[in-house]
Amino acid sequence: MIFIPVLLAAALLGVFAYKIGHRRNGNKGRSWAITLMSIIFGITVLVAGILLVVVLDPDVQVVGDRIQVSGLYKRDIHLEDVEDVSLKKELPVIQDQVNGLSIGNTLRGTFRIEGGEISTMFVQKNTPPFIHIRTGERLFVINFRDSQETEDLYGEIMEELE
Repeated sequence: MIFIPVLLAAALLGVFAYKIGHRRNGNKGRSWAITLMSIIFGITVLVAGILLVVVLDPDVQVVGDRIQVSGLYKRDIHLEDVEDVSLKKELPVIQDQVNGLSIGNTLRGTFRIEGGEISTMFVQKNTPPFIHIRTGERLFVINFRDSQETEDLYGEIMEELE
């Protein structure tokens, strides 16, 4: 995973900063190096956290009377609010990012789609099919990297709605 090279690079930068600081200032360089290493470590943890959000599929389960999406932009979709569910090969056209994350092929969060409608997406853009769940409030779009997993979730949702 990419986390290991990032962590190694941060450690090497920390050691390098420590050696330079020690040469310039004698023992005073240690406090400077420790500060720099702390900053580098903090940035590394932040980047690793963002990468984990991007790399991992959302955890989606049909639990009782709702579809539960866990993770950074978690949602509960009550089955009684669902007006339509369909399995489509394409995403709606996105006009604007309202409150979400769009990194590479990963879309997580709230987006404005064609027609000004609000949509909450938990998708990998390059991996159809996509489950479209329409409620009175908005359109939810969900998929996984494994298309069979997406189709299985669609079947489970349809079964619960019958």
